[in-house]
Amino acid sequence: MNPKREIRVQTIVVSLLVSIMTILLLGILLSFQPLSGSLGSELLAINQTTTQSANAVTSVVTYFRGLDTLGEVTILFLSIFGIGLGIERLQEKENIFSYDNALLKIGADILFPLIILFGFYIIIHGHLSPGGGFQGGVVIASAFLLMFLAKNNELKLNHKITTLVEALSGAGFVLVGILGLLLVDRFLGNFLPLGTLGKLWSGGVIPLIYIFVGLKVSAEISTLVEYFIRIKDAR
Repeated sequence: MNPKREIRVQTIVVSLLVSIMTILLLGILLSFQPLSGSLGSELLAINQTTTQSANAVTSVVTYFRGLDTLGEVTILFLSIFGIGLGIERLQEKENIFSYDNALLKIGADILFPLIILFGFYIIIHGHLSPGGGFQGGVVIASAFLLMFLAKNNELKLNHKITTLVEALSGAGFVLVGILGLLLVDRFLGNFLPLGTLGKLWSGGVIPLIYIFVGLKVSAEISTLVEYFIRIKDAR
C-alpha cells in the first residue's frame, strides 16, 4: 500500500471520528436546560457557611469539585511518568542548559530558599488569597530550575526523596477524601473545625488538601524539569 495513501486514509478516518464526537458532544450540551439562576452566586452564598474560605475559587477546586482535582493530579503524575519512561532510554544524560557564571551561582544560592519559602506561602495561604497547591508547587519547582541552571552537574535530585514525597502526598490526599467519606458521608468532606473566615486557621480540610497537592506538584514538576534539562541525544 502506498504510504501517502495510507496516511491520507488514516487522516480522513480520524477527522470523521473527531467530527462525529464533536457533533454528539454539542448535541448533549445543547440539550441541557439553562439554569434559572447563577451557579456562581449560589456557590458564593453557601461558601461562607460551608467552608469558611476567603478564596471562593479554592472552595470550588478543593471542596465542591475535589474529586475532579484528584483526577487532575493523577493526570499530571501519569504524564510525567510517561515522559520519564521515554527519556530514561537515553544513555547519556547531562545538564546542557547550565551557565558557568559566578554571579548566577551566588544569586541562585541566595534566591533558592526565598523561592521555596514563597512557594510554601502560596500553598498555605491558598484559601485566603489567590494561589494554592498547584501554583505554589510550580513556584517551588522553579527554585530547582534556577539551581539546575546555575550549578551545572553539581546538583542532582535525590529521586528516592522526590518519589517518597510524591507518594506520601498523593496518599495523604486520598486519605483525607476517605476520612471525609467515613465521617461526613462525602468524599473530601470537611471533618475539621472551620475556624474564622479570613484567618490562617480556617477553611477546614482545604489547607490540608492544598498542602498535599503542593508537595505532590512540586516533587513531580521538579523531576520533570530535571528530566528535560539533562537530555542529551546519544549519538
